[in-house]
Amino acid sequence: MRIAIGGISHESSTFSVVPTTLEDFAQRSLAEGPELLDRYTGTRTCPGGFIDAARDFAFTLVPTLMASAVPGGPVTAEATAELTRRLCEGLRWALAEGPLDGVLLALHGAMVSELDDDGERYILRRVREVVGPKVPIVVTLDLHGNISQEMVDLVSVAVAYDEYPHTDTWQRGYEAGLLMARIVRGGVLPASALVKIPLLAGLQRQYTHAEPMLGIKHLARDLENESGILNVSYLPGFPWADIPITGFSVIVTAEGDRQRAHRAACRLAQEVWNRREQFTVRPVPVDEAVRRAMAAPEGPVVLADIGDNPGGGAPADGTVLLEALLRLGARRAALAVLRDPEVVEQARAAGEGEVITIALGGKTDDRHGRPLQVTARVVRLTEGRFTHTGPMNTSMTVDLGPTAVLELRGQRDGCVLVVVTTHRYQPTDLGVFRSQGIEPTAQQILAVKSSVHFRAAFGPIAYEIIEVDTPGITNPRLDPAAYRKLPRPIYPFDRDLEWRIDL
Repeated sequence: MRIAIGGISHESSTFSVVPTTLEDFAQRSLAEGPELLDRYTGTRTCPGGFIDAARDFAFTLVPTLMASAVPGGPVTAEATAELTRRLCEGLRWALAEGPLDGVLLALHGAMVSELDDDGERYILRRVREVVGPKVPIVVTLDLHGNISQEMVDLVSVAVAYDEYPHTDTWQRGYEAGLLMARIVRGGVLPASALVKIPLLAGLQRQYTHAEPMLGIKHLARDLENESGILNVSYLPGFPWADIPITGFSVIVTAEGDRQRAHRAACRLAQEVWNRREQFTVRPVPVDEAVRRAMAAPEGPVVLADIGDNPGGGAPADGTVLLEALLRLGARRAALAVLRDPEVVEQARAAGEGEVITIALGGKTDDRHGRPLQVTARVVRLTEGRFTHTGPMNTSMTVDLGPTAVLELRGQRDGCVLVVVTTHRYQPTDLGVFRSQGIEPTAQQILAVKSSVHFRAAFGPIAYEIIEVDTPGITNPRLDPAAYRKLPRPIYPFDRDLEWRIDL
């Protein structure tokens, strides 16, 4: 049993002004052939799950290409075509060595390309051209995927993450490997059904450890335990993609019975629709959030800068929350991360312990705050590399690029430590602070540029978490006027919408 593995993964914001290039994939993760196995073996990732499933279910892996980039603007035509070409080239090489029994791919579900609004459809069409219509293809998807019927039709099974924060990527990769073994060796014939719900779900309310998603998750698991059901996936979607397939999706795969799959998908979709009002996000105004954090009897209080979340494609150089921390006199505060390669170079030129005058942040666009004219002491300089030890992407190495920790003095003897980086990074691991000499548990305030993923690592140490209403392209206060391709009517833009499920 020979199974090819690979994938191309990207979450694309059509509201970002910075396109995602081949260089962005190379900077974060681009591995081909045996290097793919070297990089992902022993990691708690989807490819790591594929690899461990191959060991446990005794099938031979043929590595092709695995590429991922930090969320950003749509993927350029050049990058899409080149990465897909390399993936397909790996599949052709595998076929030249002998028949393939299946293909396991780690995709995302919310990739937008200059070549196709549905990036996964583009990739899977090319893969099908190489392997043919009969070879089983099982894919893993991010819970934030925006899903098309054609994408579902191109694969045998689509397995989406169950958890947000995504602490179950390894489990979903392993599950995909198990399903592949059942299809190839057990003769299982998967039949899938997709139900699209006209709902834009606020990202913060997609958190799966609280309502409304907690109840959705439990119902999905109940349905998955019913006889004949192979997988139940719920995908609230990625709202910052102005494309025709954006919205909440439910995919159910049954054993040889599409109608059974459709009925189960409808049950789950109806429950989602019944909870639609609960998916609205109401973040806390910036100054109010900072004052609450400063007044808390203990720390750390985590302030989530949800408008400038690089995990949703934002530039990570927003300054609004930092300005408030300085102006209001916050003490024992630390912020991660603020991307500003120019300032990092200034800090490195000056050296540790020196004081520099800088224009910090606000350089990508005018939507996330202006550059701050400040004087800062260079506390620490590093190469910005550390390994995840927390519950997300465990054992994967992060490269922030050359990094500087700056100490900024605010009003009334306030003090804020800022981790300034060369590359964008969403803080999903405490190592982002500890690797830079900052102990997060010793701070009164931790400001992180993240919407939800930070909760996996920071939730256990937080006295309180506050979602801050910062401006930016990932702010959950969605503006219907900003959309052109989004299917309408859709909730919450069209609050009088009456939706009926077609059984």
